[in-house]
Amino acid sequence: MKLGIIERPEASSLEHAKSLGLDFVEFDCNYPDYFGRPMAQILPLADEITAASERTGVEVGAVGRWASQILDENGDTVEEEWNEVKSVIDFGQKLGAKFYLCSVNLVPTITYYKNITAAIRVLRDIVAYAEPRGMKCAIVNCMMGDNFIRTPNEWKLVLDEVPGLGIKYDPSHSFVHGGEHGAYLRETMEWGGRFTYCHIKGVIQLGDSEEPQDWEKYKLLKKYPQLAEIPELRRRHVGANPRYDNPPAGIDSINWRAFFAALYQHDYDGYLSIEPHSSTWRGEKGEKGVKYTIKYIRDLML
Repeated sequence: MKLGIIERPEASSLEHAKSLGLDFVEFDCNYPDYFGRPMAQILPLADEITAASERTGVEVGAVGRWASQILDENGDTVEEEWNEVKSVIDFGQKLGAKFYLCSVNLVPTITYYKNITAAIRVLRDIVAYAEPRGMKCAIVNCMMGDNFIRTPNEWKLVLDEVPGLGIKYDPSHSFVHGGEHGAYLRETMEWGGRFTYCHIKGVIQLGDSEEPQDWEKYKLLKKYPQLAEIPELRRRHVGANPRYDNPPAGIDSINWRAFFAALYQHDYDGYLSIEPHSSTWRGEKGEKGVKYTIKYIRDLML
């Protein structure tokens, strides 16, 4: 196994990862409305990042595109977004990345059947573009941006129809929607053979998940910023939920030892990417948390 971390797509990220003793970095070039920026601003950084990788010995393990709004209201491919997706993959090729992490948005104006067939079509296109550029593709199990190919219900319909597509799995997402009885162990034991790439992110939560409502509030605030004056919206947008947090893995609610046992059941020997994603673990505290997670997870790596 290799242990890495999600970082900003810039040369200094390689230096930071080296200082932590990590093997790789992951760069997620997200859809602009979801914490990203246009690829035209990122592509020029490729040469500088490549030089930093060669200098530090830290590889770029993966690039990703979260919350990709690649399907329009009819389920057709949005050409502008498809070009951005290809740019992310091209960026990954220049950096020597081995994985492309993808998502597909649910279209509420068409049927579930049409959503599934549209997802299969566009994912085949993504795999066909990434494979000759040296990258394996994995669909993420995060719901950000209405990504919906993220549970066994969809995997059993889509994966066999898209040869070359694996799963990017993060147990915290399953935990959020099931609490301490979340399905992450069952999903890993039953589907771990299809896991291509894994995220390491801690989670704590009181009660039932409010993530779907929080993302709806987030979208509403993006469309109508003036609504931020409403206390209920201002206080409970994504990243500011007092009933939820992402502390360092190892001091959270996930049974990481059991999760790793399930990975080993499938002989998983792939990449593990730490995702610092907390609204409270920031600055010096956040750095201490990352170091704790590195120590904790390395102890689980055979």
